[in-house]
Amino acid sequence: MQFVSKERLPETGWQNKVASVTPSVFNKICAYPVIVSWVLGACALNVFIFASILHGASLSSIIFDWQTMLILVFIFIPSTGLGFFLGMFTCWPLVRIICSKYNGAPLKVGDQVLILTGPDKGKTVEVWEITVGQGGWELARLNLGEERSQKFRDIFEEYSLFKIKDKLQTASSLA
Repeated sequence: MQFVSKERLPETGWQNKVASVTPSVFNKICAYPVIVSWVLGACALNVFIFASILHGASLSSIIFDWQTMLILVFIFIPSTGLGFFLGMFTCWPLVRIICSKYNGAPLKVGDQVLILTGPDKGKTVEVWEITVGQGGWELARLNLGEERSQKFRDIFEEYSLFKIKDKLQTASSLA
């Protein structure tokens, strides 16, 4: 998250100042909510399976028995794949919302954003339109040039963008 502080300047009065324009590790992780959902689903299913197997046995008896460990490895390989699949249905809707909010959503026209994913990663651009995608959630169209706009290659999910300044901050810094 970003925090805005107000500083008193000698000649111009009060001015909004963004405390940090560098995204944190969590902002960068939240730019990939599909992977976050996969990992959560796989870990949850593997913990559930391990807890079921461990029920009634000591952890040391399982860890030091190589045959049991081999069986666990063979169980965890397909369960991890199944966990990826389950994570998309159980975690994805909530993770997408949380990651979008953490990276600065909802966005508005005129907001300054930093692109966190894709070939334009690291570019700072302005949101010029908010549109609704097929899933019903908002997508941001960024000012990346006329050619990209005509081919609709300027559309980004809100979670893949880090809000640097909103429209009100941009307007107050220009005044």
